[in-house]
Amino acid sequence: MTHFVGIDIAKYEHVASVYNSSTGELVLDSLHFDNNAEGFKSLLSSVSKLDDLVFGFESTAHYHQNLFNFLSSKKYKCFLINPIQTARFRGMSIRNAKNDNIDSRSIAQFLMFSHKELLYQEFIHDDLKELCVQKDDLRKQSTSLKIQLLSYLDRVFPELETIVGKQGIHSKAIRAILKEYPTASAISKVRIDHLINLAHTASGKKYKEDKVRKIKDAAKSSVGFNSSGLALKIKQTIESLEHIKRQIDETDAAIQDHPLVRESPLHKIKGLNSIEIAYIISAINNISRFDSAKKIVAYAGLDSIIRQSGTFSAKKTRMSKRGNRLLRYALIWAANNVRKHNTDMKNYYEKKRAEGKNHYNALGHCAVKLIRYIFYVSNNPELDFSN
Repeated sequence: MTHFVGIDIAKYEHVASVYNSSTGELVLDSLHFDNNAEGFKSLLSSVSKLDDLVFGFESTAHYHQNLFNFLSSKKYKCFLINPIQTARFRGMSIRNAKNDNIDSRSIAQFLMFSHKELLYQEFIHDDLKELCVQKDDLRKQSTSLKIQLLSYLDRVFPELETIVGKQGIHSKAIRAILKEYPTASAISKVRIDHLINLAHTASGKKYKEDKVRKIKDAAKSSVGFNSSGLALKIKQTIESLEHIKRQIDETDAAIQDHPLVRESPLHKIKGLNSIEIAYIISAINNISRFDSAKKIVAYAGLDSIIRQSGTFSAKKTRMSKRGNRLLRYALIWAANNVRKHNTDMKNYYEKKRAEGKNHYNALGHCAVKLIRYIFYVSNNPELDFSN
């Protein structure tokens, strides 16, 4: 008989409850144990006499990982459960109650009723996943800093963006100028040949002189105000962006050199680069967990929300976005590149656009198609998929 162990995870102490699948009986209720080696041993000691143990706990940031690793190393089957699922399961009760003891019972009951629909996975402390998460965090930090930089420039030199464009502000030439002369007032007082030299040195003499002259002229009549505080913020923000860029480059190099990426059969799909492959395989974890491409679609949150009641059926649907965010982002990003190199994907994208779907919506459909490619290639690594 199978015994389902539900564990409510916390930072310092966990709570476990166990149900017998044959009788539905609660055989162990609310065992509290510490998040350390002694606590883990006490858990196993308490359940050692029970047959066929299956463990389940909610995904709770990183707090579950040590216990997950410990149990997996002992060859126990573990399920990581989406907290949304257990919250809905608890909501079926007419009692409005919630605490660690109740939660551990709810997790065990949910696991007992739903384990066949859940994805079993072994804990893998995957360096590749850590690298991908790090890159994603750095990307978000960079985006936030770029928005801040634009907001500062809107006050001290609002005309600059109209001359060089939003992306142009982040060019090496403009950053080099702004690091030394962060405001319109400061730029207006500098000799034009010095500004040109700054731009040329930073860009390898690729930045056009006439653009620098336009910047200089606009600075002379700018409505922006001179602020030493904003000037310092602009200089420090640019330095932070340059530092993050170096960190991103370092992370990219580590990702590209990772053996899982170098040896991946997904390189056979034209248009997929090493970074995209890393995001995808680190998020999927193990392709053998999925017996169909459709399940990966749902796991990524790319499946459609169904709206139907009686004779009503919605004419338009949207993706659920209830799956792995990082995988969904990587697939849509990758689909955009694959369509530029793969004729079949390009035609499919254009077909969706012709149906009236916008660019992002069409890419969502392409991402679903890309999953079918990935599933096929991963399960048939010996076959050629170069076309």
